[in-house]
Amino acid sequence: MYPLLLALSLLPIHATVLAVAPRQTVIASTRGATLQLDAGTYRLRVPRSASFRPGLGIDGLLDRSTHPWTLRDAVPARPFIAGLPARGKVIPIDLGSYLPDATLVDAAGHPFNLSTAFRGKTLLLSFIYTRCPPGDLCPLTSAKFARLQSQIDPKHLHLLEISIDPTYDSPAVLKNYGIRFGANPSRWTLATGTGSTVQSLLDRFVISSIEDTTGHYVHNDELFIVGPNGRVAFIARSAAWVAGGALAEARSIDGETSNPFELFELSLVASIVAACGGSEYAGIVILDIVLISLIALAVTWILWRLARRLMRER
Repeated sequence: MYPLLLALSLLPIHATVLAVAPRQTVIASTRGATLQLDAGTYRLRVPRSASFRPGLGIDGLLDRSTHPWTLRDAVPARPFIAGLPARGKVIPIDLGSYLPDATLVDAAGHPFNLSTAFRGKTLLLSFIYTRCPPGDLCPLTSAKFARLQSQIDPKHLHLLEISIDPTYDSPAVLKNYGIRFGANPSRWTLATGTGSTVQSLLDRFVISSIEDTTGHYVHNDELFIVGPNGRVAFIARSAAWVAGGALAEARSIDGETSNPFELFELSLVASIVAACGGSEYAGIVILDIVLISLIALAVTWILWRLARRLMRER
């Protein structure tokens, strides 16, 4: 279905059914979508196979090219609530896992299926939200993606950031966010989805999204590198990953020659952070101590060799 809809701009929304109307339509209220749809009550066409009743919450992709508007892929759903991932209800994404089947929408409103849209390319995937304060995890991650997009071959590699804040991050908001970082859609996709879809992905990828104050989320930051076969091939479980190392790892997964020192650096950072229980700060401190100790040992060894040579010459 989705190739036929690429010319359309679809809008993920959550709505509550107020009444069932004739001709496979419902009267529903929604709080809208940032910059794109005002909160209000609308008459919406729904799938014929769907069965809705007053009071039921629904998620769907709003198509405003029809009259009345059509809510595509409408399913019963609760409003999105940020929180800890429900590990016990899903099979978590790990090394070797295929990307899950999920319909997302890019910054232009075009729908795509996460499991198949990037097959044949190596994908670097992370999670962000646009209201994240300057200097915090999300802008830093997006700055790394901005650096990466100038170095990747779009025929072989692609970048994807998925919003953890579907109630605010509409396609229009993501478009403005992408402009801030110079995102080129042919290389770097910014995506959102319905609340139920995003919630499912956060559970599968084990991403926390705790809203401690309005519009501010405490979340973990991970980088997933997915091979051309659609399987996860590398996971950096911290924001401490470096752009050069991630690019080297992605190129290696794609079958290209990579810088072994950058590969070593990325793996070392990821391993140390994992050993520290996911603490990025502790991991970086330990890495600095290890590197300084190695340098000190190397200098000591060189001085010792020089001292021995001078003593022999005497």
